[in-house]
Amino acid sequence: MKFVVPFIDVVLIVLRLIWWIVIVWVILSWIVFFASQSSFRWRNRGLYNVLMQLNDLLNRMAYPFVRPFRRILPPHKMGGIDWSPMLLLLAIYLIQRLLGLILVSIIVPS
Repeated sequence: MKFVVPFIDVVLIVLRLIWWIVIVWVILSWIVFFASQSSFRWRNRGLYNVLMQLNDLLNRMAYPFVRPFRRILPPHKMGGIDWSPMLLLLAIYLIQRLLGLILVSIIVPS
């Protein structure tokens, strides 16, 4: 069963990467929203365009993972709050814990 360990490690790395993509995407979407609501948008057009492009890139990377959770809890039915990134992060955390337990049981047999 030791041959499974590298595969579990790769899955854990991919989950960690998705975790950070979602965190950065959420924070950047807040920054873009508040920048678009203030005069920052007009005073710093170049920086605002870079923020918009980064937001679009991260949106394209994170949306396929967030989409199933948006079907469960659509934002328009939850008072305008999008809980899908939080649910995705919770699911990633639970999967990481489960894989960690499997990894420990493989490495240290009782």
